[in-house]
Amino acid sequence: MTHTVAKMNGKIVEVIRVAETVQFSPERGWVCICPHVGDVNSNAIKWVRMQDQRFEWVRKFSFTNCIA
Repeated sequence: MTHTVAKMNGKIVEVIRVAETVQFSPERGWVCICPHVGDVNSNAIKWVRMQDQRFEWVRKFSFTNCIA
């Protein structure tokens, strides 16, 4: 499985989705993030505006089941 991970404002987060528009705001440029990489069922998922964040890097990682 591939995850998009970013370092944003000094924290590592998973990027769930990027959207130009969302239904709850007339403003443009949104990113849905989860601070718990790999746990998209977390209730910590939130939408943030791209222009209000500082992204140091964004990368895609492939994770495989590493549990023996």
